[in-house]
Amino acid sequence: MTEKDIMHEANGYWVARVDDNYTVFKTGITHSVSDSAYALTADGLSIAIARCNYLARRKAESERQCSKN
Repeated sequence: MTEKDIMHEANGYWVARVDDNYTVFKTGITHSVSDSAYALTADGLSIAIARCNYLARRKAESERQCSKN
C-alpha cells in the first residue's frame, strides 16, 4: 500500500484501497487496525467513506463528553 491508495481520512480513521476492496482503518500508536471492508466499486468507496466519517464523529462526540465530565 502506498500513500496514493489512501482515499479519505478523518479524525484517526482512514479509507484505503487494499487489493480488491476499500478498507476502513483506525489509527493506532504502533499500527492501524482494520474496521471493515467494502467492494472495490463507487458504492463501496461511498459506504467506506460514510463509515469512516461516522466513526470519526462518534470519536469526537465521545471526546467532548469526556471533557465535560
